[in-house]
Amino acid sequence: MGKVAGWNMAGKAEPYHHLPFFYSDLFELGYEAVGEVDSRLETFADWKRPNEEGVIYYLQDARVRGVLLWNVWEQVEAARQLIAEPGVFTSQNLKGRLPVKKTETKPDS
Repeated sequence: MGKVAGWNMAGKAEPYHHLPFFYSDLFELGYEAVGEVDSRLETFADWKRPNEEGVIYYLQDARVRGVLLWNVWEQVEAARQLIAEPGVFTSQNLKGRLPVKKTETKPDS
């Protein structure tokens, strides 16, 4: 961020697109949050196991503005990509969207 700020102060019009996240671990529970996780926004909770593992989406004007990954790991980049999509998002097309399943590769025979 500092480099881009310096370039822009020197006259370059360079956009800054990085979307930071924060996280915490609470005993056996943990979360990672990306974007705007604001309770004033419309929310959709997609639980795999209620209150133990799931994804909460924060929406505004049918766009994902934030994602809370509750005991769902290695999905921060996928959440950033989802937030960047213009979409029209609803509970129907968000259900099961995250976590993104990793593609398995078969070992060479």
